[in-house]
Amino acid sequence: MNFSALPDFVAIGGLVAVFWTLLRRTRQSRLNFWLVGWVLLLVHIIALFVAANTAGSADGAYSVAIAMLVVIANIFMWASGEQLEIRARTLSIAVFSAVPDAVLLSCVQYGVTAPWMYAATTVAGTGSMLWMMRAWRSANGQPTLRWRTSLVLSVYAVQGALLAFGHPNEALTWMLTWHYLAVAALYRMTAPRASASVRFTMISFIAWAFVFPAADLMAVLWPHAHVDAEVWNLPKFLVATGMTFTLLEEQLSKAEYASLHDALTGLPNRRLLVRRLHEAMARTRAAGRELALVVIDLDGFKEINDTFGHAVGDEVLQWAAGQFRARLGTHDVLARLGGDEFAVVLAELGGRDAAERIAADLRSALADGLVVRGRQLVIGASVGFSLYPADGDDADRLYAAADHAMYERKRYRQDAHGPGALEVRLGA
Repeated sequence: MNFSALPDFVAIGGLVAVFWTLLRRTRQSRLNFWLVGWVLLLVHIIALFVAANTAGSADGAYSVAIAMLVVIANIFMWASGEQLEIRARTLSIAVFSAVPDAVLLSCVQYGVTAPWMYAATTVAGTGSMLWMMRAWRSANGQPTLRWRTSLVLSVYAVQGALLAFGHPNEALTWMLTWHYLAVAALYRMTAPRASASVRFTMISFIAWAFVFPAADLMAVLWPHAHVDAEVWNLPKFLVATGMTFTLLEEQLSKAEYASLHDALTGLPNRRLLVRRLHEAMARTRAAGRELALVVIDLDGFKEINDTFGHAVGDEVLQWAAGQFRARLGTHDVLARLGGDEFAVVLAELGGRDAAERIAADLRSALADGLVVRGRQLVIGASVGFSLYPADGDDADRLYAAADHAMYERKRYRQDAHGPGALEVRLGA
């Protein structure tokens, strides 16, 4: 018995266990497809073991082993869509789109010489790949790009030409190579950013793609040279390592984002506001300009929670955040400090008059109100601001001055119009 595939089976089996554990913790849709791909790689290894130890069924087992590589590539391509859920339909698209290519691989393995069979499977492979790419774009909300269609037509045209000129083995190698190059390209294109782990995984997929032509070249140039299977399988383990580090990097990024942003509104929280304020103060000081820190407090928010409950209160906070954001520039930083309190850093400012105009605009941002449970709800906002460096030369003093101005404004409105001025107004 030839047990050369056993170490690979154990190693890939360990990777499957790792990805299964990660899936139970993260519940990422992409990880579902990755797990399926690595399980099919186990099938590939089992088929190679059968081919090496069963002479009568070697061709069939080897055909299954090679076909699994194409199916795995399609699944990894499909996994590039982060928003895709793993369902019977999506998984079947990724699997069945590889059927024509798998049939062609079997024809090559069994030495089929009928030209019509190669032509039919090439045309069917082109159609199935275009079908998969269209379904992938539709599920991800991606626009239709003509260059992708042209690229699919081109790679299958090369495959058809190799078959037409009597080079089926080279066509098989080309098929496997371009599939994994396509995986590498989609992996990079759909990544949120080109991080080190993303680049590493992309390069590992490229190395996996070039294993196939490199093996053919070795067989031609150095037919008696022996290369251990572990060398050829190294790119697979590098891909798995890159995927694992990509997941770890994404989890760290999400944890950092959660620590710096408000979970309800998605706005920067107090911690991030302080960081942005210090950065803006440094830039302002270097340029010899001014900036403003604006503090906003919603009037009557307690009555909203008492009357409608906290769920409606959360809706009001999200709506108010959107109203404030719509009245600010792209360089302004809007943050939620907690409860019903917001703050804004106005970095590009033309002086106190400009700050007063923006503050007035923010005060009127909630004037139109919103509809809650069929009733019109209108709340107000008390706004105060301070200027750097005139009202404070550090973040704490600047915030204290803006907060004091806001409460002075609130107290003035109460004294001028009575306590009812700050109550929530309800309309039919």
